[in-house]
Amino acid sequence: MKTINKRQKKERSKKHELMQRLQDFAYFETVFITLLYLLIGYIINPEDICITQSYISYMVVLLALITLFHGFEKGMLATGILALAMWFSYEQFLYVDFLVALMMMLLFSEFHYYWTRKIKEAQTNAQYYELKLNELSRAFYTLKTSHDQLEKNYVIKPMSLRNSLKTIKDSQGDITEKYEDFLKLLRTSFNVSLAQTALQDESTQEYKVIHAFSAHDQTVDFHDILIQEVLQKKKPIYISDDTKKKSRYIAVIPALYFDEVKGLLLIEKMPFMSFNKENLTSISILFEYFVSEMRKAAILERENFLSMISDEEFRYEYFRLEEIYKLYQIDSLTFVIKLHDPLLAERLFITTKNIFRSLDMAVKVETEGSSCIVLLFPFADAAAGYGFLNRLLLKLGDVNQNDYETMTFGYSKASLLEHYLSSSRER
Repeated sequence: MKTINKRQKKERSKKHELMQRLQDFAYFETVFITLLYLLIGYIINPEDICITQSYISYMVVLLALITLFHGFEKGMLATGILALAMWFSYEQFLYVDFLVALMMMLLFSEFHYYWTRKIKEAQTNAQYYELKLNELSRAFYTLKTSHDQLEKNYVIKPMSLRNSLKTIKDSQGDITEKYEDFLKLLRTSFNVSLAQTALQDESTQEYKVIHAFSAHDQTVDFHDILIQEVLQKKKPIYISDDTKKKSRYIAVIPALYFDEVKGLLLIEKMPFMSFNKENLTSISILFEYFVSEMRKAAILERENFLSMISDEEFRYEYFRLEEIYKLYQIDSLTFVIKLHDPLLAERLFITTKNIFRSLDMAVKVETEGSSCIVLLFPFADAAAGYGFLNRLLLKLGDVNQNDYETMTFGYSKASLLEHYLSSSRER
């Protein structure tokens, strides 16, 4: 089964690489295919190089192939070349044939746009769900590791790795001191003698050493074969995987975010008895969890938006979906229900948390004389929000339309959301 999965992954990667190369040479390919088509037309009939005098409109077929695969720009380029060929090669410009070809090209490009957009939305949804699943898995494994550690050491040195990581994250030190404390935790818990941590700079996309317990201090050889392999494969690599590799590191562990390597843990020295699969798996999970928590803390500290919402998890998820919206123009819905009766607001909030999907989020914002229940629906539109409201009211059964008011906000109206919540608090 593993062999089949590896083979399938290799086939998918080869297909992806081929598609990427075709996209890189799209303009050249478009010009080449169009000129080849004109050459064939010239060979068949020099008086009709666009092959218009046929029962089948081969010109439309050509534009369909180019536009459906590469999109509007390349389809327009091919149409322009064909228009020039018509202008210079025919005694009279074939307006009807040209307009038919142009119209069909525009239809094909519209189909290409919606098709690629649907694919992008599906891919983004899958990446987001995978990211959430990985985060929950890391959190669960961190909790399990903490309990295992407590069970082993409760007599000598009671401790919890999860609480230790939280203490490090919430400490008042700068980022260097926090990563120093993290490496100290790895040294205490897993006997990691020498190690370095490197994070990707958001602006330059380069990796910088944050802290090091290393004989090489702050220097990292990014040409090292293990580091290069980790950046390529995006998974932990251990020196035991291939003893022929010459590297100064015995393990390189990445921290991924949306399939991008955001951080590296470079382990140089570790006792042989501690260098086992169980410890390395635990270190890998803990490092990814810690980098994710540090990233979350940095974003929340940097962003002042929606400061009236105290729930950090809600705000972080809101900012993460906003990042997806800015990158891919895939919107999500923020649905606000405003009520003046505090008892009804509490009933509705509790019921809300019991019936929404696992990825949906809800928070209650207390205001003067009213309460706002803010719901976050990833990758949903207003219709989904009102559908949820109908299910909620049906569940409660005794809520009148005059008891509440609702507002919907996409990310294009994010400023209005903050203004609405702020004005509610002021009133």
